[in-house]
Amino acid sequence: MGQTGSLFPIEEEAQPSEPLSGEFAHVALNRPLDCEFTYEVPSELSAGAVPGARVAVQFGPKREVGVVVGRDTTCDLPAAKIRSLQAVLDERPLLSAELLTLTRWMADRYACSWGEALSAVLPAGLKRERSRRVIRMIRAGEPASAEVLKELAQKSEKQHRLLRTLLEIGGSIELRELTRRLNLSDAPAQTLAKKGLVIIERVEVSSDPLASAEADRGRPERLTDEQSACLEQILPSVAARSGQTFLLRGVTGSGKTEVYLRAIEAAVEAGQSAIVLVPEIALTPQTVGWFRSRFGEVAVLHSRMTDAQRLDAWLSVSTGEVKVVVGARSALFAPVVDLGVIVVDEEHEPSFKQGSVPRYHARDVAVERARLEGAVCILGSATPSLESRARALSGEFERIELPKRVGDKPMPEVEVVDMRTEPRTKADSGIFSARLRDLLGACVERGEQAILFLNRRGFAPVLYCSSCREVVRCEQCDMSLTWHRKIDRAVCHSCCEERKRPGVCPSCTSPALQYLGSGSERVEQALRDLMPSARVARMDSDTMVRREDYEETLEAFGRGELDVLVGTQMIAKGLDFPRVTLVGIVSADTALHLPDFRAAERTFQLLAQVAGRAGRSDLGGRIVVQTEAPSHPAVTHAAAHDYDAFAEAEDGVRAALGYPPHGRLIRVVFESEVEQAVTEAAASMGAALKETLEGSGAMVLGPALAPFALLRGRHRHHLMVKLPDEETVQRATEALKRLAAAESSVAVKVDVDAVSML
Repeated sequence: MGQTGSLFPIEEEAQPSEPLSGEFAHVALNRPLDCEFTYEVPSELSAGAVPGARVAVQFGPKREVGVVVGRDTTCDLPAAKIRSLQAVLDERPLLSAELLTLTRWMADRYACSWGEALSAVLPAGLKRERSRRVIRMIRAGEPASAEVLKELAQKSEKQHRLLRTLLEIGGSIELRELTRRLNLSDAPAQTLAKKGLVIIERVEVSSDPLASAEADRGRPERLTDEQSACLEQILPSVAARSGQTFLLRGVTGSGKTEVYLRAIEAAVEAGQSAIVLVPEIALTPQTVGWFRSRFGEVAVLHSRMTDAQRLDAWLSVSTGEVKVVVGARSALFAPVVDLGVIVVDEEHEPSFKQGSVPRYHARDVAVERARLEGAVCILGSATPSLESRARALSGEFERIELPKRVGDKPMPEVEVVDMRTEPRTKADSGIFSARLRDLLGACVERGEQAILFLNRRGFAPVLYCSSCREVVRCEQCDMSLTWHRKIDRAVCHSCCEERKRPGVCPSCTSPALQYLGSGSERVEQALRDLMPSARVARMDSDTMVRREDYEETLEAFGRGELDVLVGTQMIAKGLDFPRVTLVGIVSADTALHLPDFRAAERTFQLLAQVAGRAGRSDLGGRIVVQTEAPSHPAVTHAAAHDYDAFAEAEDGVRAALGYPPHGRLIRVVFESEVEQAVTEAAASMGAALKETLEGSGAMVLGPALAPFALLRGRHRHHLMVKLPDEETVQRATEALKRLAAAESSVAVKVDVDAVSML
């Protein structure tokens, strides 16, 4: 049990001489306070106010929802300062003892309060006393004239951005989802509604389209020898409730999903439940349909669901009605009955790391939950993270492998094109090499399909002045504006602010602005110019605003109605289309030179994942990798499909520098609108932390300017702490929680096992 606190500071003389007796509940609230709060339990609420139950309490002037995490018959606080529970909100506790233990572990590991960890478990509908059954949808009203849009662009950029986006969508979207994507408040929408330009409607919650997704994935009569060998290791652990974690490394197309399905079948036949985590971008109707075809009703949990949809799915799982849950990161906390198997597919994906408090990593929490509940955890990937690889090599995880594709299909042939020597053509501004142009033409002519990948959206990522050599930057963020040709705007991909294309350079007033680089919009345009008859679609966050857009495009591609799919990372994972015989990676260098020690690893993983989209049928496949760093190990090893060689070399670099997996890492970010306050707070906390950790073997790097030193109008510094062992991590975490709580002038973000260095 963590420290128990009251609502007010307790003076020493106010302590009672003897503890109070009665019924008391320890309640965790979603606040950054490293303690729980004690409330008296009225006799009429005693039966329901048990650990795991949600309760309503008075906290200061507000009524809040908390979770009971413990009960006592005595209390050391003054009677005058003890308030009573106001209500028990559930007929039965919604959180099991195992989930309470798991969230306590999360709070200790990720430097947050128990209440903040519990908030990650509960769906939004359960963080309030009453769940909402109605949501607000927004759509464009009468078609706005060009004059209206022009006037809005001059008078209110935010209203213009919102209305223009709605016109592009051509249908309804949840208001909250739209404002989140555009980084807007409700105010522009409300103003447009008063003008009659948009219509906001309150509607009853509809079912989630993914929940009823169907896809035929027949159960193969025979498994490959490698699949059988993997299951011979996994299934006894499922039966024994061992809590064992397996690292399943399988090349793309090797049948990892069938191994997952067979393991889950064994658990379900034994009356157990299963959770399957996939990256959000891989959560498609095709993916969900595979599990529905095998298990019937499947609960789906993902970020695009409304609060009420998520609540319905969550409650159906808690009663044991549904045995299999498929979802993104937060589905890990589904309250399944008798958990038998957890699968984390593409375990290396950075999206499994939560960016806000609690900053947990779903992979590591999945391993801990499986251990607590005696479930088997299967971590699957073609390119496992170096951290998971190290735990497997040490014997902590059990290693199993699928080294060949099903049916002994060959891995696709990879060609690396050195773009430094490629002649530029006016037709496509040097976007496509001659080799890629030839292969694209032949592919479409044969009636096959191709995927073109570039992990950067927009038309051009940089507006550059050839006169003063400055780039056009966002005024609120320390990053260049990206030119989006279709909407005729320069856009900040951090804060979403837009501006018209400057006629002259903002720095020197020269009219010499040029476009530098390419984004997915430019690739699409260049492809249409190169192959006017080809049927082309683009998939990025600009074109896939609604989930329906994503599903409709993939379904059209699956039906053969499109020849080429151009896109960002959302097309890199989870897609299985037999007629794709060519994948072109337009630039392998977009993430290779970022100031992040994982840049090479992420580049290798992304190249391997994208390459895996081709050659998944008897038609075979070919990959073209365009790069200006053809000799970089991430590129050469990915081209050779050689994970072991890359991992061994990269691990050696990490060991020399003391980066994970050779030690742990904590990143601390300081933010404020006042630059001086950030500088002083970072320096003060850095010095205090160095003193605290002196002699422990830890290394405090910084503080220094963060790579993005200005973000959404807030100045940013950061420091990093390299830690040699678990004991030192705990010591550093406790010190950082204490130091952060004492800092009032700036926001301090403590990220244990940080994934992002930007």
